[in-house]
Amino acid sequence: MKIYNKLNWLGFIIALLAYSASQNCFSQQILWANKNNLDKKTDFTKVIGQNKFGVYVLKHRNSSFRRYFIVEHFDKRMNLLKSKSFKIPNSELEKIVVTPNNIIAFSKEYSKGYLSRLFYQTIDSNFNVSEASTIVNFNDPELEMSDLRIEYNSNKDKFLIWYLSSDNESSNLNSFILQNRQIRPNFIPSIPYKLDNLFIGDALIDDTGNLYLIYSKSEKFKSKLASDFEHRFLAFNISNKSKIDIKLNEVNTFFSAYKLSFNKILSEVIAFGLTGLTDEDENKGYFATTINCQNFAIKSKSYNDFDRKLVGQVLGLKNEQKGEQLNKFKIKKLIPKLDGGMLAICERMFITTQSDVFYVNGIPQSTYARIFNNDEVLVLDLDSNGNTNWFDIVNKNQSSINDGGYYNGIVIMVNDAEINILYNDRLSANADIIQVSYKSTGEHSKKILLNNDQYYALLIPSEYNQVSANSIVLPINQNRDFTFIKLLY
Repeated sequence: MKIYNKLNWLGFIIALLAYSASQNCFSQQILWANKNNLDKKTDFTKVIGQNKFGVYVLKHRNSSFRRYFIVEHFDKRMNLLKSKSFKIPNSELEKIVVTPNNIIAFSKEYSKGYLSRLFYQTIDSNFNVSEASTIVNFNDPELEMSDLRIEYNSNKDKFLIWYLSSDNESSNLNSFILQNRQIRPNFIPSIPYKLDNLFIGDALIDDTGNLYLIYSKSEKFKSKLASDFEHRFLAFNISNKSKIDIKLNEVNTFFSAYKLSFNKILSEVIAFGLTGLTDEDENKGYFATTINCQNFAIKSKSYNDFDRKLVGQVLGLKNEQKGEQLNKFKIKKLIPKLDGGMLAICERMFITTQSDVFYVNGIPQSTYARIFNNDEVLVLDLDSNGNTNWFDIVNKNQSSINDGGYYNGIVIMVNDAEINILYNDRLSANADIIQVSYKSTGEHSKKILLNNDQYYALLIPSEYNQVSANSIVLPINQNRDFTFIKLLY
């Protein structure tokens, strides 16, 4: 496709999402769902995906998903077709995935307060649900184990279910492969550290099912010393049982955030993270490590400080000249490029506590508030060696009190022409929804996507989903009423 030559990192997302047709027209269209047909009795909503039958949305009274969950089915023009509540007695929904042909729901069942088994069910387009199929039974109620993790490949036809369990001085990595409705145990060597000394970070599988994860180990997780922590990158080949387990951090280097990305076209996995020297909040620079999925050879490994011009754009020239560093950035998304590099999108996020004293009949009373802050967005384009091609800062300032940061944050849409970052410019009824668009060269533009005078709308960033190569579905609070919009690029 000619567009791959022009738009290197953006073109990759087409293959990643398994859509082959490029879009020749980059005009944007907005489709609104009918608010009158939507369920108003649920508080938590999550767009979970789209297949040939339409768009699916997950709902529940809260985010625990215990005993039941609700799925709504829309057509691709966002007309509600049907809604159904699925009961899972004594169970809790662990993960739900929209595949090309159906929906797969994974649930944890409890007995006498202990986890007893993990099972899955398939749901077809008519909302017929299959009998529960057990993946693993947990016979020991006292079993010390990590959280269950479920990874799947880009085609969503292979799932790896895994967890760590304690074994004296090591941690056993237990895993199961689900493919074509067949479940088989999978052997993965243990990690030679006790479970209490491990923190499992990001993980993924490639298209063959090989597992990749970043983990941290420490004898003193509450320590303030970087030397007490070790951050490692583990890759395991399920076919020949080979593995690599390499150290990522340098001596006295803090890792404040890290994330993995799979480059489907080049069959590579990239580990990327933010680093600091003073404490875990500092972001002095970043690391990038790339390995080949075929032989686990390390293609590149680099550590770089952020350009001081970038620091100055965020902190101001005076603070930059004083030697101050960025801090409190978190990684929101990694986008692989065809040349082996990637685009990293990070957002400055932190929570503060505010206390106030007021008097009632002369007696002092105290109140406490949690303030959720989401500020600047860093867009960082890297080459195949981990060096910076270009960067940009999206300046925004979002702050809200005691709401979990519900309307804070960003939405990221990647199509074959550009990436788009959307956010609420103010967290009130008179907000505009802003869109900043980047091309592969770093050229960018900014516009109001929905203005406050006409729409009175706030998007909900934590509940959106990119459902195809050129479309995204966003939950919206419009004039205190809930609905969805679908953006077509």
